[in-house]
Amino acid sequence: MRISDLLAICYRNLTRRKLRTALTAFGVVIGVCSILVMISIGIGLERYYDDMLASWGDLTMITVNDYSGKGALDDATVAKIQAIPGVEIATPFYQPWDLGLQFKTKDGRYVASPQIYGVYPAALEKMGFELKEGKYLHDGDKPYSLVVGENFAYRFRDTKRKGDKSRVDPYPDPVTGKIKDPFVDIKKDKFILFAPAQKENGKDLEVTPVFSGVLKKNDANWETSEGVFMDINELKDLVKKYNKLNGLPQKKTITYEEVRVKCVEMDQVAAIQKEIEDMGLSCWSMESNRQAMQEQARMIQLVLGGLAAISLFVAAIGIANTMVMSIIERTREIGIMKVIGAEVGNIRTLFLMEAGMIGLIGGVVGVILSYGVSYLLNYFAGGFFGAGGQISVIPLWLVLFALAFSILVGVLFGFLPANRAVKISALEAIKHD
Repeated sequence: MRISDLLAICYRNLTRRKLRTALTAFGVVIGVCSILVMISIGIGLERYYDDMLASWGDLTMITVNDYSGKGALDDATVAKIQAIPGVEIATPFYQPWDLGLQFKTKDGRYVASPQIYGVYPAALEKMGFELKEGKYLHDGDKPYSLVVGENFAYRFRDTKRKGDKSRVDPYPDPVTGKIKDPFVDIKKDKFILFAPAQKENGKDLEVTPVFSGVLKKNDANWETSEGVFMDINELKDLVKKYNKLNGLPQKKTITYEEVRVKCVEMDQVAAIQKEIEDMGLSCWSMESNRQAMQEQARMIQLVLGGLAAISLFVAAIGIANTMVMSIIERTREIGIMKVIGAEVGNIRTLFLMEAGMIGLIGGVVGVILSYGVSYLLNYFAGGFFGAGGQISVIPLWLVLFALAFSILVGVLFGFLPANRAVKISALEAIKHD
């Protein structure tokens, strides 16, 4: 028997008892819709957690520290970290605390003491630091090129004023609502980057900085507000020059307190972090918090999905009941099919196709209904939930899974009735009223 014949018979049999078929399929509709909506809420919750963590910091970033004083975090160690598969870039955040670098204008009136970090030139762009204007650091830039935070200019204080008047804050005035301009303009004014001598007979270190770019402020990275970034090799060179000017000993090996590691994918963070920890270093990332939140979201998904699956199980029993009733009503028809030469496999396939078709119809309508329910949930409750205003998220893979699962449920619960149909004796079936 051809597939087209089986489909034609299947369609005729399902439409013969329209109300029964509709009621049976409606049970599948409720079950599929319940599962989709419940799981979609769990997915929305998981995305909400990820978005919340992302607002706290980069989920692909690992911070490596060494406060032991053993000198384990040096250039050789950074190179080993960089060689780990899945690492986008690893860079020190080098701060020579004993250098005391400061900025001042040419006339010396305005002075600032910001946090200055030595990094690899390619690090800022690869780590996702967004530029507000200018350009990132690159190899071959002018000597002492700098990229500064958005509010760097507000770090300068007026040495001729005292108290609150010596500083300008980058916040709106409570009366006028306007933000005052800083004392300096990094585009027009001339500056000196200097380190004051620590001894009476020592000499100040002075160089002329070049402001290459300004970073866009990001609350997840406070350095983008008032921090200063420069090529780590130039910063090391300043340390050497300063030590030479002041007769201080030169360090043979420079070690770092902090190295930041940018991973290519978020899912690689845990494995990379473990490999770094195996080197004897301390690590911190959002991954531990993310895993705990994801575990909570999966648990909620499991509970909600389990509750919804009960309704689909009830619908599956309805499919089995419908198929049994259909076999009883069509016993004579089955006998005639056997007498005219229909194969046992064709009869079984026919009933399985009918059960699977009920599952498919219920699945398709259930998916459509679930999109409607998801829209209403997001419209009325999404604003209180986050995740881009989505409390319910239905990805394509979940739709395909729901359709496949509804067909599978129909076929599985139609299997026993189909086997019962093929076991009916042809002669007894023909005599059946």
